[in-house]
Amino acid sequence: MSAASTASPVQGQLSFDAAPPRDRPAPKRHGSTGAAEGRAAAEGRGRRKPAAAAAEPFSLPVAEPAVAVAAEVVVAATPQVTAVVAEVAAVVTAAPAPSLDADGLLVFDVETTGTDKRRDQVIELCVQFGLGRDGQPAPSRTWRFRPQVEISPGAQAVHGISMEDLAGCPAFGDCADEIAAMFAEAKVLVGYNLAFDIDMIQAEFERLRRPPIDFGGKTIVDPFRLWQQCEPRSLQHAHQRFVGETFAAAHSAEADVAATGRVLLGMLGSFGLEGKDWGAVADVCDPTRASWVGSSRHLQWDAAGDVVFGFGKHAGKSLHQLAREDASYLRWLMDKDFPLHVGELCRAALEHKLGDEFRAWARQRFGGPAEPAPVVTAEQAAARGPSEG
Repeated sequence: MSAASTASPVQGQLSFDAAPPRDRPAPKRHGSTGAAEGRAAAEGRGRRKPAAAAAEPFSLPVAEPAVAVAAEVVVAATPQVTAVVAEVAAVVTAAPAPSLDADGLLVFDVETTGTDKRRDQVIELCVQFGLGRDGQPAPSRTWRFRPQVEISPGAQAVHGISMEDLAGCPAFGDCADEIAAMFAEAKVLVGYNLAFDIDMIQAEFERLRRPPIDFGGKTIVDPFRLWQQCEPRSLQHAHQRFVGETFAAAHSAEADVAATGRVLLGMLGSFGLEGKDWGAVADVCDPTRASWVGSSRHLQWDAAGDVVFGFGKHAGKSLHQLAREDASYLRWLMDKDFPLHVGELCRAALEHKLGDEFRAWARQRFGGPAEPAPVVTAEQAAARGPSEG
Protein backbone atom coordinates (compact mmCIF):
# COMPACT_ATOMS: atom_id res chain seq x y z
CA MET A 1 0.00 0.00 0.00
CA SER A 2 1.68 3.23 -1.13
CA ALA A 3 1.78 6.56 0.65
CA ALA A 4 0.14 8.21 -2.30
CA SER A 5 -2.92 6.06 -1.97
CA THR A 6 -3.42 6.41 1.79
CA ALA A 7 -2.11 9.77 2.98
CA SER A 8 -4.81 11.99 4.46
CA PRO A 9 -4.84 15.61 5.66
CA VAL A 10 -6.33 14.37 8.94
CA GLN A 11 -4.08 12.87 11.57
CA GLY A 12 -5.05 9.47 12.91
CA GLN A 13 -3.85 6.60 15.01
CA LEU A 14 -4.14 2.85 15.07
CA SER A 15 -3.71 1.75 18.68
CA PHE A 16 -3.06 -1.88 19.56
CA ASP A 17 -2.69 -3.73 22.85
CA ALA A 18 1.08 -3.47 22.41
CA ALA A 19 2.72 -0.20 23.42
CA PRO A 20 2.69 2.32 20.54
CA PRO A 21 5.92 3.76 19.12
CA ARG A 22 7.19 6.69 21.16
CA ASP A 23 7.48 8.97 18.15
CA ARG A 24 3.86 8.53 17.19
CA PRO A 25 1.93 11.85 17.00
CA ALA A 26 -0.80 12.64 19.49
CA PRO A 27 -3.95 10.61 18.77
CA LYS A 28 -6.73 12.26 16.86
CA ARG A 29 -9.40 10.94 19.24
CA HIS A 30 -8.97 9.60 22.74
CA GLY A 31 -11.26 6.85 23.87
CA SER A 32 -12.52 5.95 20.40
CA THR A 33 -14.14 2.55 20.26
CA GLY A 34 -14.28 1.31 16.70
CA ALA A 35 -13.92 1.72 12.98
CA ALA A 36 -17.36 3.28 12.58
CA GLU A 37 -16.26 6.20 14.71
CA GLY A 38 -13.15 6.52 12.56
CA ARG A 39 -15.35 6.90 9.50
CA ALA A 40 -17.44 9.54 11.26
CA ALA A 41 -14.33 11.55 12.04
CA ALA A 42 -13.16 11.27 8.44
CA GLU A 43 -16.42 12.64 7.17
CA GLY A 44 -16.13 15.72 9.37
CA ARG A 45 -19.28 14.98 11.30
CA GLY A 46 -20.01 17.25 14.25
CA ARG A 47 -22.91 15.22 15.59
CA ARG A 48 -23.56 14.14 19.14
CA LYS A 49 -21.99 10.82 19.83
CA PRO A 50 -23.81 7.80 21.23
CA ALA A 51 -22.60 6.11 24.36
CA ALA A 52 -19.34 4.30 23.75
CA ALA A 53 -19.47 0.62 22.91
CA ALA A 54 -17.36 -2.04 24.57
CA ALA A 55 -13.68 -1.78 23.67
CA GLU A 56 -12.46 -3.82 20.74
CA PRO A 57 -9.00 -5.49 20.68
CA PHE A 58 -7.79 -2.20 19.23
CA SER A 59 -9.36 1.15 18.49
CA LEU A 60 -9.26 2.93 15.17
CA PRO A 61 -9.66 6.71 15.31
CA VAL A 62 -8.38 7.22 11.78
CA ALA A 63 -9.50 9.62 9.09
CA GLU A 64 -9.18 7.54 5.98
CA PRO A 65 -12.34 5.45 5.30
CA ALA A 66 -10.37 2.85 3.40
CA VAL A 67 -8.17 2.25 6.46
CA ALA A 68 -11.24 1.94 8.67
CA VAL A 69 -12.75 -0.70 6.38
CA ALA A 70 -9.45 -2.55 6.31
CA ALA A 71 -9.36 -2.60 10.10
CA GLU A 72 -12.82 -4.18 10.29
CA VAL A 73 -11.43 -7.04 8.28
CA VAL A 74 -8.39 -7.24 10.55
CA VAL A 75 -10.58 -7.69 13.65
CA ALA A 76 -11.88 -10.98 12.28
CA ALA A 77 -8.62 -12.00 10.60
CA THR A 78 -5.59 -13.92 11.83
CA PRO A 79 -2.59 -12.32 13.57
CA GLN A 80 -0.51 -12.69 10.41
CA VAL A 81 -1.95 -9.42 9.04
CA THR A 82 -0.56 -7.35 11.92
CA ALA A 83 2.45 -6.30 9.85
CA VAL A 84 0.17 -4.95 7.11
CA VAL A 85 -1.82 -2.91 9.58
CA ALA A 86 1.36 -1.52 11.12
CA GLU A 87 2.44 -0.34 7.68
CA VAL A 88 -0.93 1.37 7.19
CA ALA A 89 -0.63 3.04 10.59
CA ALA A 90 2.82 4.38 9.74
CA VAL A 91 1.54 5.92 6.53
CA VAL A 92 -1.51 7.52 8.16
CA THR A 93 0.36 8.99 11.12
CA ALA A 94 2.97 10.43 8.76
CA ALA A 95 0.30 12.56 7.07
CA PRO A 96 0.38 16.31 7.78
CA ALA A 97 -1.91 17.82 10.39
CA PRO A 98 -5.01 19.64 9.14
CA SER A 99 -4.55 23.31 8.38
CA LEU A 100 -6.87 26.28 7.95
CA ASP A 101 -8.22 27.17 4.53
CA ALA A 102 -7.56 30.46 2.76
CA ASP A 103 -10.31 32.17 4.76
CA GLY A 104 -8.83 31.03 8.06
CA LEU A 105 -12.23 29.56 8.95
CA LEU A 106 -12.56 27.23 11.92
CA VAL A 107 -15.80 25.48 12.93
CA PHE A 108 -15.78 24.16 16.49
CA ASP A 109 -17.94 22.64 19.19
CA VAL A 110 -17.37 21.41 22.73
CA GLU A 111 -18.96 18.76 24.91
CA THR A 112 -18.82 19.35 28.65
CA THR A 113 -19.54 17.80 32.04
CA GLY A 114 -22.45 20.25 32.43
CA THR A 115 -23.47 23.85 31.80
CA ASP A 116 -21.95 25.68 34.78
CA LYS A 117 -18.80 27.34 33.46
CA ARG A 118 -17.44 27.87 36.98
CA ARG A 119 -17.60 24.18 37.83
CA ASP A 120 -18.02 22.15 34.67
CA GLN A 121 -15.24 21.31 32.26
CA VAL A 122 -14.66 20.62 28.59
CA ILE A 123 -14.36 16.90 27.84
CA GLU A 124 -14.37 17.03 24.06
CA LEU A 125 -13.36 19.62 21.48
CA CYS A 126 -13.89 19.11 17.77
CA VAL A 127 -12.63 21.55 15.16
CA GLN A 128 -13.25 21.51 11.43
CA PHE A 129 -10.85 23.33 9.15
CA GLY A 130 -13.09 25.14 6.66
CA LEU A 131 -16.48 24.18 5.26
CA GLY A 132 -15.36 21.75 2.59
CA ARG A 133 -15.58 22.22 -1.17
CA ASP A 134 -17.14 20.49 -4.15
CA GLY A 135 -19.17 18.19 -1.94
CA GLN A 136 -16.09 16.97 -0.07
CA PRO A 137 -16.03 17.30 3.74
CA ALA A 138 -13.39 19.49 5.33
CA PRO A 139 -10.75 17.84 7.52
CA SER A 140 -11.41 17.85 11.25
CA ARG A 141 -9.77 16.92 14.49
CA THR A 142 -11.15 15.89 17.87
CA TRP A 143 -9.61 15.97 21.34
CA ARG A 144 -11.00 14.29 24.43
CA PHE A 145 -10.00 15.34 27.94
CA ARG A 146 -10.17 13.73 31.36
CA PRO A 147 -12.08 16.12 33.67
CA GLN A 148 -11.56 16.67 37.38
CA VAL A 149 -15.31 16.71 38.06
CA GLU A 150 -17.99 14.13 37.36
CA ILE A 151 -20.13 14.31 34.23
CA SER A 152 -23.68 15.30 35.13
CA PRO A 153 -26.41 12.78 34.17
CA GLY A 154 -28.14 15.38 32.00
CA ALA A 155 -24.99 16.13 30.02
CA GLN A 156 -24.19 12.44 29.56
CA ALA A 157 -27.71 11.84 28.27
CA VAL A 158 -26.99 14.39 25.52
CA HIS A 159 -23.48 13.48 24.38
CA GLY A 160 -23.19 9.88 25.55
CA ILE A 161 -19.64 10.29 26.92
CA SER A 162 -18.92 8.61 30.26
CA MET A 163 -16.08 8.99 32.74
CA GLU A 164 -14.88 5.53 31.73
CA ASP A 165 -14.53 6.71 28.13
CA LEU A 166 -12.13 9.43 29.31
CA ALA A 167 -10.02 7.42 31.74
CA GLY A 168 -6.97 7.31 29.47
CA CYS A 169 -7.29 10.83 28.05
CA PRO A 170 -5.05 13.79 28.83
CA ALA A 171 -6.15 16.76 30.91
CA PHE A 172 -7.15 19.92 29.04
CA GLY A 173 -4.00 21.60 30.30
CA ASP A 174 -1.83 19.05 28.50
CA CYS A 175 -3.21 20.27 25.16
CA ALA A 176 -3.72 23.95 26.02
CA ASP A 177 -0.72 25.24 24.06
CA GLU A 178 -1.79 23.49 20.89
CA ILE A 179 -5.40 24.64 21.26
CA ALA A 180 -4.41 28.24 21.96
CA ALA A 181 -2.13 28.31 18.90
CA MET A 182 -4.88 26.91 16.70
CA PHE A 183 -7.40 29.56 17.75
CA ALA A 184 -4.77 32.30 17.43
CA GLU A 185 -4.24 31.34 13.80
CA ALA A 186 -7.95 31.33 12.94
CA LYS A 187 -9.57 34.42 11.44
CA VAL A 188 -13.23 33.31 11.25
CA LEU A 189 -14.88 31.25 14.00
CA VAL A 190 -18.11 29.35 13.35
CA GLY A 191 -20.26 27.51 15.88
CA TYR A 192 -23.90 26.89 16.74
CA ASN A 193 -24.89 29.01 19.74
CA LEU A 194 -21.22 29.80 20.01
CA ALA A 195 -21.26 31.90 23.18
CA PHE A 196 -21.50 28.79 25.36
CA ASP A 197 -18.55 27.07 23.67
CA ILE A 198 -16.38 30.19 23.96
CA ASP A 199 -17.26 30.62 27.64
CA MET A 200 -16.39 27.01 28.46
CA ILE A 201 -13.03 27.18 26.67
CA GLN A 202 -12.15 30.48 28.35
CA ALA A 203 -13.06 28.96 31.73
CA GLU A 204 -10.53 26.19 31.10
CA PHE A 205 -7.74 28.71 30.52
CA GLU A 206 -8.79 30.69 33.58
CA ARG A 207 -8.65 27.47 35.61
CA LEU A 208 -5.09 26.99 34.38
CA ARG A 209 -4.28 30.60 35.36
CA ARG A 210 -3.36 31.34 31.79
CA PRO A 211 -4.35 34.36 29.69
CA PRO A 212 -7.70 33.81 27.93
CA ILE A 213 -7.81 33.29 24.19
CA ASP A 214 -8.21 36.63 22.43
CA PHE A 215 -11.44 36.29 20.46
CA GLY A 216 -11.76 40.07 20.11
CA GLY A 217 -10.19 40.30 16.67
CA LYS A 218 -12.00 37.28 15.23
CA THR A 219 -14.96 37.33 12.89
CA ILE A 220 -17.73 35.35 14.62
CA VAL A 221 -20.43 33.62 12.56
CA ASP A 222 -23.14 31.84 14.58
CA PRO A 223 -25.69 29.95 12.43
CA PHE A 224 -28.13 30.00 15.36
CA ARG A 225 -28.10 33.81 15.45
CA LEU A 226 -28.17 33.96 11.66
CA TRP A 227 -31.31 31.83 11.66
CA GLN A 228 -32.94 34.08 14.26
CA GLN A 229 -32.23 37.19 12.22
CA CYS A 230 -33.19 35.79 8.81
CA GLU A 231 -36.31 33.95 9.99
CA PRO A 232 -37.85 36.05 12.78
CA ARG A 233 -39.90 34.27 15.43
CA SER A 234 -42.76 36.73 15.92
CA LEU A 235 -46.34 35.45 16.22
CA GLN A 236 -47.06 36.86 12.77
CA HIS A 237 -44.18 34.88 11.24
CA ALA A 238 -45.19 31.73 13.12
CA HIS A 239 -48.76 32.11 11.86
CA GLN A 240 -47.52 32.42 8.30
CA ARG A 241 -45.40 29.28 8.61
CA PHE A 242 -47.67 26.95 10.57
CA VAL A 243 -51.11 28.18 9.51
CA GLY A 244 -50.20 29.28 6.00
CA GLU A 245 -51.41 32.88 6.05
CA THR A 246 -51.00 36.17 7.85
CA PHE A 247 -53.69 37.38 10.24
CA ALA A 248 -55.31 40.78 10.65
CA ALA A 249 -55.47 42.87 13.84
CA ALA A 250 -52.13 41.59 15.05
CA HIS A 251 -51.25 42.68 18.61
CA SER A 252 -54.81 43.05 19.76
CA ALA A 253 -55.24 40.60 22.62
CA GLU A 254 -58.22 38.81 21.07
CA ALA A 255 -56.50 38.37 17.69
CA ASP A 256 -53.24 37.24 19.29
CA VAL A 257 -54.99 34.63 21.46
CA ALA A 258 -56.82 33.15 18.50
CA ALA A 259 -53.68 33.18 16.36
CA THR A 260 -51.65 31.51 19.12
CA GLY A 261 -54.15 28.65 19.28
CA ARG A 262 -53.98 28.17 15.50
CA VAL A 263 -50.18 28.27 15.55
CA LEU A 264 -49.99 25.63 18.28
CA LEU A 265 -52.31 23.32 16.35
CA GLY A 266 -50.14 23.78 13.28
CA MET A 267 -46.96 23.09 15.26
CA LEU A 268 -48.38 19.92 16.80
CA GLY A 269 -49.09 18.58 13.33
CA SER A 270 -45.74 19.68 11.87
CA PHE A 271 -43.69 18.23 14.72
CA GLY A 272 -45.56 14.93 15.02
CA LEU A 273 -47.10 15.84 18.38
CA GLU A 274 -50.76 15.87 17.38
CA GLY A 275 -52.87 13.84 19.81
CA LYS A 276 -50.04 13.46 22.33
CA ASP A 277 -50.42 14.25 26.02
CA TRP A 278 -49.62 17.77 27.16
CA GLY A 279 -46.88 16.50 29.45
CA ALA A 280 -44.96 15.23 26.43
CA VAL A 281 -45.41 18.57 24.69
CA ALA A 282 -44.28 20.46 27.79
CA ASP A 283 -41.15 18.30 28.05
CA VAL A 284 -40.21 19.31 24.51
CA CYS A 285 -40.81 22.98 25.34
CA ASP A 286 -38.51 22.94 28.37
CA PRO A 287 -36.93 19.69 29.60
CA THR A 288 -35.46 21.47 32.67
CA ARG A 289 -38.78 22.73 34.03
CA ALA A 290 -38.87 20.11 36.80
CA SER A 291 -35.83 21.72 38.46
CA TRP A 292 -37.33 25.22 38.73
CA VAL A 293 -38.15 26.64 42.15
CA GLY A 294 -41.22 28.73 41.43
CA SER A 295 -42.33 29.88 38.01
CA SER A 296 -39.02 30.85 36.39
CA ARG A 297 -35.50 29.56 35.76
CA HIS A 298 -33.88 32.05 38.14
CA LEU A 299 -33.68 29.63 41.08
CA GLN A 300 -33.48 25.86 40.73
CA TRP A 301 -33.15 22.67 42.74
CA ASP A 302 -29.77 20.99 42.35
CA ALA A 303 -29.01 17.29 42.68
CA ALA A 304 -28.40 17.65 46.44
CA GLY A 305 -31.80 19.27 47.02
CA ASP A 306 -30.42 22.80 47.53
CA VAL A 307 -31.89 25.94 46.00
CA VAL A 308 -29.23 27.35 43.68
CA PHE A 309 -28.99 30.27 41.29
CA GLY A 310 -29.74 29.48 37.68
CA PHE A 311 -28.36 32.74 36.27
CA GLY A 312 -25.76 35.44 36.70
CA LYS A 313 -22.34 35.48 38.31
CA HIS A 314 -23.46 33.17 41.13
CA ALA A 315 -25.02 30.50 38.87
CA GLY A 316 -24.83 27.12 40.57
CA LYS A 317 -24.20 28.55 44.06
CA SER A 318 -26.72 27.75 46.79
CA LEU A 319 -28.94 30.52 48.08
CA HIS A 320 -28.33 29.78 51.77
CA GLN A 321 -24.55 29.78 51.17
CA LEU A 322 -24.71 33.19 49.52
CA ALA A 323 -26.84 34.49 52.41
CA ARG A 324 -23.79 33.94 54.61
CA GLU A 325 -21.13 35.08 52.13
CA ASP A 326 -22.75 37.98 50.26
CA ALA A 327 -26.03 39.03 51.87
CA SER A 328 -25.90 42.38 50.06
CA TYR A 329 -26.37 40.59 46.73
CA LEU A 330 -29.61 38.99 47.95
CA ARG A 331 -30.86 42.36 49.19
CA TRP A 332 -30.01 43.86 45.82
CA LEU A 333 -32.06 41.15 44.07
CA MET A 334 -35.02 41.85 46.38
CA ASP A 335 -35.09 45.48 45.20
CA LYS A 336 -34.97 44.62 41.49
CA ASP A 337 -37.68 43.63 39.04
CA PHE A 338 -37.47 39.87 39.46
CA PRO A 339 -40.45 37.50 39.81
CA LEU A 340 -42.03 37.68 43.24
CA HIS A 341 -40.91 34.21 44.30
CA VAL A 342 -37.24 35.21 43.78
CA GLY A 343 -37.56 37.99 46.35
CA GLU A 344 -39.45 35.70 48.70
CA LEU A 345 -36.71 33.06 48.57
CA CYS A 346 -33.94 35.63 49.03
CA ARG A 347 -35.71 37.02 52.09
CA ALA A 348 -36.18 33.54 53.55
CA ALA A 349 -32.54 32.66 52.96
CA LEU A 350 -31.49 35.74 54.91
CA GLU A 351 -33.85 34.83 57.76
CA HIS A 352 -32.94 31.11 57.83
CA LYS A 353 -29.16 31.23 57.85
CA LEU A 354 -28.77 27.49 58.52
CA GLY A 355 -28.89 25.40 55.37
CA ASP A 356 -31.13 22.63 56.72
CA GLU A 357 -33.61 25.15 58.09
CA PHE A 358 -33.84 27.00 54.79
CA ARG A 359 -34.13 23.76 52.77
CA ALA A 360 -37.00 22.59 54.96
CA TRP A 361 -38.81 25.90 54.51
CA ALA A 362 -38.29 25.88 50.71
CA ARG A 363 -39.61 22.32 50.37
CA GLN A 364 -42.68 23.15 52.42
CA ARG A 365 -43.33 26.36 50.48
CA PHE A 366 -42.60 25.13 46.94
CA GLY A 367 -43.18 21.39 47.19
CA GLY A 368 -39.59 20.21 46.95
CA PRO A 369 -37.66 19.13 43.87
CA ALA A 370 -39.61 17.09 41.36
CA GLU A 371 -38.20 14.12 39.52
CA PRO A 372 -36.15 15.62 36.68
CA ALA A 373 -37.86 15.33 33.32
CA PRO A 374 -35.82 13.40 30.76
CA VAL A 375 -34.50 15.33 27.80
CA VAL A 376 -37.23 14.81 25.21
CA THR A 377 -37.01 15.64 21.52
CA ALA A 378 -40.00 16.15 19.27
CA GLU A 379 -39.36 12.72 17.74
CA GLN A 380 -39.38 11.04 21.15
CA ALA A 381 -42.51 12.89 22.21
CA ALA A 382 -44.23 11.83 18.99
CA ALA A 383 -43.63 8.21 19.94
CA ARG A 384 -45.65 8.58 23.17
CA GLY A 385 -49.21 7.44 23.38
CA PRO A 386 -52.14 9.76 22.62
CA SER A 387 -53.51 12.09 25.26
CA GLU A 388 -56.09 10.63 27.62
CA GLY A 389 -57.47 14.00 28.61
